[in-house]
Amino acid sequence: MANGICVYAESYNGELETVAAELVSAAKGLAETTKEKVQAIVLSDHAEELVKELDKLGVDEIYAVKADHDITLQDDAVSAAIAEMLKKIEPSAVLVPATPQGRSIFSRVAMRLGCGMTADCTEVLAAQREDGSFYIKQNKPSYGENVFVTILTKEGIYPQMMTVRPGVYAACEAKESGNANVTFFDDIKIEKSGVEILEELPAENTTDSILGAEVVVVGGRGVLEDDNFELLEKFAEKVGGAIGGTRPMVDSEMIPFNHQIGQTGLTIRPKICISLGVSGAIQHTEGIKDTKLFVAVNTDENAAIFKVADYGIQADLREVLENYMKL
Repeated sequence: MANGICVYAESYNGELETVAAELVSAAKGLAETTKEKVQAIVLSDHAEELVKELDKLGVDEIYAVKADHDITLQDDAVSAAIAEMLKKIEPSAVLVPATPQGRSIFSRVAMRLGCGMTADCTEVLAAQREDGSFYIKQNKPSYGENVFVTILTKEGIYPQMMTVRPGVYAACEAKESGNANVTFFDDIKIEKSGVEILEELPAENTTDSILGAEVVVVGGRGVLEDDNFELLEKFAEKVGGAIGGTRPMVDSEMIPFNHQIGQTGLTIRPKICISLGVSGAIQHTEGIKDTKLFVAVNTDENAAIFKVADYGIQADLREVLENYMKL
């Protein structure tokens, strides 16, 4: 019988990605209700080192496959190996990071297992049926941010598989050591991929700076006027903040999509968030979680953003920024 909440531990160049610790937090939250074990799977040519890091996150079981070569972007071969791992483990649910790697690999895994997959969840909750069995409510925005839906995997279909957006769960803290039961599947081999990597180039725009930033400056529709965005950039540089924005900022191509904050973008947890010209629609504010200090500037005294901000300034953002830059 399917049992266990399993997390895919994504890694790159032998380093565990932060999102792995976030998914472990989500899995532990589910396990509090279902009383299942928290599991993790990892595939890498650095498997031994990654297993040690995973053990510090407090999971109950770790399943690993050691590759004899670099498997970066070898999604066709990796997905086949993961499907074999999950057949052996038989978890009730699999949590996958909603990253390019996670989406690419596990869409293939879901096809191989015939289980389906819910994409881009912002919340996962355990619920109980009348017969005492558990299932997962997979919550996510849909129809271009306009509705929030709950998706359920058909009863009797396992594993329940879903991708979870980075940032929506706080990363669990690593301990000095753990006591996970570790299993290496030596009988599962990662076959040769049909993908050949000719060259790797650094991404021009990454989300690392905004997800890890202590200060984030967020621009809304009000920034689109005049040359307000240029002023916002200077302000962000002066306060040492990363720049994020709402949907209009992305549509106007002032910021890349991977800097959009909200239900269809990123969830951030900075120490300080400064919101400029943002109306405060729920689709956006859902992406600002656990901010220690939230300051909002808007000309409309009834703007929804003031209901969630710690401090609100009813003023023209340009006037506020220009006065600050003079200091």
